[in-house]
Amino acid sequence: MRASDHAFATQLANTMNWNMAPEDFQFMASLEPKGCFVLFDGSKRVGIATCISYGKIGWFGNLIVEEDCRHRGAGSILVTQAVDYLHDKGVKTVGLYAYPHLSQFYSSLGFKFDEDFSFLYKEEFGSITAEALPTVGKQQFSTINKLDGQCFGGDRKRLLESIVLEEGNASFYFSDSDGLVGYVAATIYETMAWIGPLVCQATRNDVANLLINAVLTKVVGKSVYVVAPKKEVSLFKSLASLGFKEEFFVSRMFLGEKPAKNCIYLAESLERG
Repeated sequence: MRASDHAFATQLANTMNWNMAPEDFQFMASLEPKGCFVLFDGSKRVGIATCISYGKIGWFGNLIVEEDCRHRGAGSILVTQAVDYLHDKGVKTVGLYAYPHLSQFYSSLGFKFDEDFSFLYKEEFGSITAEALPTVGKQQFSTINKLDGQCFGGDRKRLLESIVLEEGNASFYFSDSDGLVGYVAATIYETMAWIGPLVCQATRNDVANLLINAVLTKVVGKSVYVVAPKKEVSLFKSLASLGFKEEFFVSRMFLGEKPAKNCIYLAESLERG
């Protein structure tokens, strides 16, 4: 994918009501310049796919094909191209979030189901009272990145830097006498915000809720999105009490050995894990 393809990619993505902008593809290209692909049928652009590598872990993101080219192998070509690219980069395991109607398609390509995540949404989030927590700065970043890697299984340093340390976004952490317990970040736009990633020690639901509440104080009046694992019942109850509702769910799937995860986790995005 070249810069001149970003408008096409945006237009194609938004036929699925993904609410994307050219800046989304510019951001992906800045993180993984050779990991965004365009499929041609002759001279006509008919599909796109994106992926990103984090060392031993890679993530497959956007996949969309023109409607009249579906069920002809176009999607398989794009997925295979991305997976081959990631393997060439040294990736051992590729993850993705699959919509329910695509789970069988990805299964046919070797991906295996891991767990379900809910896409939660709250329009014009109201005010909230929360415990004051310290914000993440450059001094804490290496510790944050280490905890993230232990949970995620790969090194997301360049992605996290572009979110956690970006002016206008919000990020908080919680430590106790034993060290870092968890952190959360939010990407904040003019009218909306995305909460995630969040990584927190598995037994500390109390801290996870503190982190979420802290970051929600920074998104008052905006439409807010969260992608959370369905198994985190405590987290779901807390978000539901704040007015968040499920719009749809996706299944996390892996090609290759499943990374060891022992933490409470919110996705950074559907595209990047």
